[in-house]
Amino acid sequence: KRQALSTGFFCGAARVENQSQLVNNLCKKKLKKNLTPAQLVLGCGRCTTMTTLLKITYENAKLKGIYHYSLPSGYTCPGAKNCKTFADRITGKITDKQIEVNGIKIRCYAAMDEARRPNVRKPRWDNYDLLKAQKTTVGKVALIKRSIEATGLMRGGTLRVHIGGDFYSQSYFNAWMMAARYYPQIVFYSYTKSIKVLIEGAHLIPDNYVFTCSRGGRYDNLIPQTMKKSASVFFSQDEADALGLEVDHTDDLAISGSKDFALLLHGSQPAG
Repeated sequence: KRQALSTGFFCGAARVENQSQLVNNLCKKKLKKNLTPAQLVLGCGRCTTMTTLLKITYENAKLKGIYHYSLPSGYTCPGAKNCKTFADRITGKITDKQIEVNGIKIRCYAAMDEARRPNVRKPRWDNYDLLKAQKTTVGKVALIKRSIEATGLMRGGTLRVHIGGDFYSQSYFNAWMMAARYYPQIVFYSYTKSIKVLIEGAHLIPDNYVFTCSRGGRYDNLIPQTMKKSASVFFSQDEADALGLEVDHTDDLAISGSKDFALLLHGSQPAG
């Protein structure tokens, strides 16, 4: 039943197998053929989806044994400053909007990954579309829960919330905190520059959710108020060593560390 609900589209009492069939057979006069599944939720009023799930992926080259989930970089990063980078949804073309912080500005590696790889870019936008279709925090919580329960995480494990993207609104942040409470067997963790949102929702953070404040953002001055560790990006190991900061290559320090740490810059950077 769960599988059927996660993939089927409904119009009144009729169930169909895909968006094309829905448009062509049931709602041709009401919906355009280029609507996404998320947009169908807001379609003609008669039609809805038992919405498709957020894309939660297992492992990558860096994150061994870790699940991860993302949103479009830049577009969902209200606290970004020295790394503010956008990859066009359709073409992948990069737009640089970085502003120096302490003499440093960097091109976001997650945005570069979206630019190079449409198969990375598309699920991040699909995730964002699905979330925007949920107009309440409760709706977002339900979507997040269904998505988690469709993965192997129900047996326990670790989930990084955002390789690309960040907490773009208070409602969205609150939804993740509320959802995480249902799964004490999972360790959730995030890097964030959305410091104002983190402070406002601090009372909702469960024991199984770990935060690292990412420096170089608009609200660095507020990081001490969070009582969370922070991470700074450096161009070289020598720079991190000079400040006595351990470099995290595997996210181990982000997950289980308690002290500030360093990350080394990776990904293509603008000339100069």
